Amino acid sequence: MREYYRIAKALFYFAVLLPPTIISKRLKLPGYKFWPHLVHRSICDALNIKVTKFGEPLEGPPTLYVCNHVSWIDIIVLGHVIKGCFIAKKDMIDWPVLGYLSSLQRTIFIDREKRSDVVAQRQEMQDRIHGGDNLILFPEGTTSDGGSVLPFKSSLFGVTEKAMHLEQDAQGRTPELMVQPVTLVYKKINNMPTLRSTRPSVAWYADIEMGPHLKGVLNLLKVDVEVHFHEPVSRNIFKTRKELSAYCHRTIENRLLESLRGKRD
Repeated sequence: MREYYRIAKALFYFAVLLPPTIISKRLKLPGYKFWPHLVHRSICDALNIKVTKFGEPLEGPPTLYVCNHVSWIDIIVLGHVIKGCFIAKKDMIDWPVLGYLSSLQRTIFIDREKRSDVVAQRQEMQDRIHGGDNLILFPEGTTSDGGSVLPFKSSLFGVTEKAMHLEQDAQGRTPELMVQPVTLVYKKINNMPTLRSTRPSVAWYADIEMGPHLKGVLNLLKVDVEVHFHEPVSRNIFKTRKELSAYCHRTIENRLLESLRGKRD
């Protein structure tokens, strides 16, 4: 019964919120970037996903949010708390529901297998940054089991290289591209601390099929997720993208391990 109740609740939210979201996006009405966040927040409510923030997302200067990646649930959680556009693999656009929700949030879909598209994709990301959009990057390039952070692909930070020096604003100031590491922690499942044996209930990785995993999530009593926003840093203080990648990985993984071990309660 819980599964059908949540599906009905999600469909109700879609019926109420999707029309104004689609219309405001197409017409670029004032506040059109806000609507997708309201949709994601409603889906968190429908699935009984409780999101707790530690710190705040940076607002103002163009920002690249760098996050660890555990599940398709990350999209809903981060879409709820961050005003930004995702950078995601091209095959995500075919995911049921989530692919469409991501497109509403103006996700940049990239194909890492086609080198001929890399230059155009990187240019689109740089144009978004220059246009004032914030970007959300999962530099692991895939999902983990939520108990550790996989190595980051420093090549995915290439978008920051040409965006290090942005154009002057109306006041003649030159803003810096800021980078804010973000740690996602799936803290509790059904009101119990997450264990290695229970992580597959929320973590979507390896060869776990989407359909059965989604059905399992719909039947969970509750999921508690922590989103830790770390101190933003200027891209300009790092000489190379590898240095930036290493800093973000170290910052995110340290907080993940601290939280899972109960040192951040």
